[in-house]
Amino acid sequence: MRKIAVVLGRGGHTAQTFALLDLLGPRFRYLYMVDLLDKLTPKKIRIPGRVLPVIQPRLLPQDSRIMSALRTLTTLLLSFVYLLVSRPSVVVSCGTGLTVPVFYSARLLGLKTVYIESMSRVETLSITGRILLGRTDLFVVQWPRLAERTRGAVYGGQLL
Repeated sequence: MRKIAVVLGRGGHTAQTFALLDLLGPRFRYLYMVDLLDKLTPKKIRIPGRVLPVIQPRLLPQDSRIMSALRTLTTLLLSFVYLLVSRPSVVVSCGTGLTVPVFYSARLLGLKTVYIESMSRVETLSITGRILLGRTDLFVVQWPRLAERTRGAVYGGQLL
């Protein structure tokens, strides 16, 4: 059975990710990478899988750049170890801030990555999307106009 690593965030990103997982169903084994401080999201998981805690790169808007950089490096190293040990077939994310260091770890290990831009991004890409554009195996947007305006993106329809 193929294994999929899923990066979970909070709010709308999580709702979109769960809609995707509902479409994929239980025919895969799942690893869920979730913010260490997020106690609610793991309770919402409907398809069982291993939950791996990672550190949110930016906890608060007023965080210093040094603290954000240290947390990002910690997330990069932690996700690298998780992915090295678990060796999923693909790493998937619907746009949460945790995605960037996890995807860079996946790329270092030669793992496939699929990024799905948030449905809320109708005209322009998110910061995460701008960072990852051209650095994923598949970059999906949920609006046709955004796909037309974004080289390297494909329109995949809406998840919600």
